[in-house]
Amino acid sequence: MSKPLLMALYLLCFTAQAETKINFTGDAFVRGYFLNGTGPDHTQAFNHFFRLNVDAKPDENLTIKTGLILASETWEGDTHKNLTAAGTAIGGVHEDGLGNGNITHLDHAVIEYNKDGWITSVGRHQVSSPGNFLTSDDRRDRVQILKIMNNFDLLALVYDKRAEGALSNNKDDLDMYSVNYYGTTPLFKYALQTGYWISKKYSFTTTYPNSAVNLDNVKQFTPQLSGQLLGIDYNLYYTILWGGTAVYKDDHHSAAIRITKDLEIVKIDYESSFTKHGGLIAGGFDTLSSIINNSPDHSQSSIKLRTIGYGLGLVKKSETVHMVKFSKNITADLEVSIGGGYAKLLSSTAGLVLEENKVLDATAKYKFSKNLNLALAYGKFFGDNTDHAGSLTLNALF
Repeated sequence: MSKPLLMALYLLCFTAQAETKINFTGDAFVRGYFLNGTGPDHTQAFNHFFRLNVDAKPDENLTIKTGLILASETWEGDTHKNLTAAGTAIGGVHEDGLGNGNITHLDHAVIEYNKDGWITSVGRHQVSSPGNFLTSDDRRDRVQILKIMNNFDLLALVYDKRAEGALSNNKDDLDMYSVNYYGTTPLFKYALQTGYWISKKYSFTTTYPNSAVNLDNVKQFTPQLSGQLLGIDYNLYYTILWGGTAVYKDDHHSAAIRITKDLEIVKIDYESSFTKHGGLIAGGFDTLSSIINNSPDHSQSSIKLRTIGYGLGLVKKSETVHMVKFSKNITADLEVSIGGGYAKLLSSTAGLVLEENKVLDATAKYKFSKNLNLALAYGKFFGDNTDHAGSLTLNALF
């Protein structure tokens, strides 16, 4: 960890006011994985991810939330420390090591004030939507106002700065506004989430997420529903995007339904995910397959082979994933699953070509303790390609 970050932690812990309460939490993983494609490329590597969250509470109304991350996409050995750029090396060796450009960094930092059922927070937020269908472990420069109702429903008013152009030109920014409502009834929970993107002047410096995309005037509505009916758990997701000037110009839909039945001897999950006209599904959404999505923005999967929901409004590109999974606890510490299904997805290697594949997926998880487990995942396609991938991950929480 770099000296500035160590100094920041020291100052936070030892120079805070005496009444300030400090709380530490975190998570980490170390992973070995492989990717075998249909071509000559085969990958075997290790990576890791460590996250430390520090919450400081000077009084009953104010909380400062911060987090640090150390991540490496690939273990590179000692050679990643050899740097020559001025100001980055000490005797030719950097104290952090800039492997893949991933250094220890401040992941999020939020000032949060809570009073009379109102929660106002400003800063860089960690953002996920229910089920990770709309947003998954994203980072947003955000102003957020929450109102907790008497029945514990929640109203959220949100402003996000999505892209900043020239500081001297207010019209080339990309801003997003949201009004969201999260409610409960005796029978089910629901969420009503909205979004509106605005950028008055098209500019390649402010397009998002790449130079081919401009989200001006795009509107979004995402209702969600979850509950239990006849002993079956269900989750329903839907998003529509429309009104854009460059992308999402027409109506672009995405939806998913997941049902779960625990038969005690085995648990059965079924899920269907759909996009129409290039609709949106977050990268971290659980498709019941280890190699399709299941890749949150800030703890990326090493074995993701395809995604559903990244069509960016392509009218003729509609995707589907249908999966069923059977899970069983072999012992109190060992859980295994096997699943299979069908997927019609945009190819990651052939531009906008749709691939049709059958999917096989298997996982196992062994718990060494409440906060430490070892997880095995494997997935394989059968059809237009025969790519397959697997990982072995040591996960820790504290």
